[in-house]
Amino acid sequence: MSKCIGCGIKLQTTDCSLDNYVPEIALIEKGEKVYCKRCHDIMHHNLKYHAANNLDDYYQKIKIIKHEKALVLLLIDVMDLLGGFINNLKECIGDNKVLVIVNKVDLLPKDFKINFFQNHLKKIAQDNDLQIVDIMFGSVKRVSFVKKIVNKINELKYFTTRQKTHITKECLFGNCYVVGYASVGKSTLMNQIGKIYLDYQSDVITTSTQFNTTRDFIKWPLDQKSFIIDTPGIINPYNFGAYLTNQSTSLIMPKSYLKPRTFQLNDDQTIYLGALMRIDFMNTKKISASFYVANDLYIHRTKTINANELYKMQVTKLLKPPFTLDEVSSIKDYQEITFIIDGTYDMFICGLGFIHLVSEYAEVKVYISNKIKVGVLKNV
Repeated sequence: MSKCIGCGIKLQTTDCSLDNYVPEIALIEKGEKVYCKRCHDIMHHNLKYHAANNLDDYYQKIKIIKHEKALVLLLIDVMDLLGGFINNLKECIGDNKVLVIVNKVDLLPKDFKINFFQNHLKKIAQDNDLQIVDIMFGSVKRVSFVKKIVNKINELKYFTTRQKTHITKECLFGNCYVVGYASVGKSTLMNQIGKIYLDYQSDVITTSTQFNTTRDFIKWPLDQKSFIIDTPGIINPYNFGAYLTNQSTSLIMPKSYLKPRTFQLNDDQTIYLGALMRIDFMNTKKISASFYVANDLYIHRTKTINANELYKMQVTKLLKPPFTLDEVSSIKDYQEITFIIDGTYDMFICGLGFIHLVSEYAEVKVYISNKIKVGVLKNV
């Protein structure tokens, strides 16, 4: 059975109402280079499709990785470091090693010291019981960075033993699997590899702002004996993007170079990020908070004593996103988390970005949907 070159789904030629349909004549004429109805609509008509998020099906698919000797490329969005590690990934990949690729670094200011995140990522990986071989920072839209990734894969693939009379190379793994949550750049990376190394003249795998564009494995030759394999995306259940409308999502997803917004805050002050998140600053003389979030996301400062009334009066109005009460309802079950800040910390909010916090001592209380993952890590 043929597969769509754009998303990997199995094709059929009998029922044109299904999104994996392709006309039989197109299948005959284009063979392995044919797109399904869904990919054609996304690319040429910008149509929206509902993205299913069946975690059980996803895990069953990628569990094949643990049954072979492979390298795993884990792509993580720099705006979602904490939430980028797929739940239960260890159970699916076994003891295979992981090369972490932090994508979209070009969104950050040029003077941002990205290497500060090395320790954070190692700590998160350790908590997830993953064997990290390296961490690379860059943008998969850049040819130079993609070449560095491929060179690193080849470097990791062979263990070289030098003896007096000869050199022996031991192959350490076969296939290389590209994994990561939806919209982190997996398909963009694959398309770049296709154009650089396989002489494709344009993008082949379907990319869009929609979640779950890739729906099954897509494999391209890595060398004569192995493949680099794009895996389906899965919507991150701890990410705001899983619950908001396209209008709201477009505001919280950075489209261009970030301009961090810094506040010098005193005791009993509150910051709202739209109406998505509230942060109270307590028992402090001063705290510096730099927000690395989308430039279009509205940030509002107020006195804590006025915060409840402000929310009641301005949710979906001044405080947005969300834009509708239905959206508010989808993230309404709030949790309260209190962090102690006594030095330099980064607060990571899944689906929004991160906040750089500096204070000798402060209590920071976060109000946010209990569906969203939030964490604070100290810079050391």
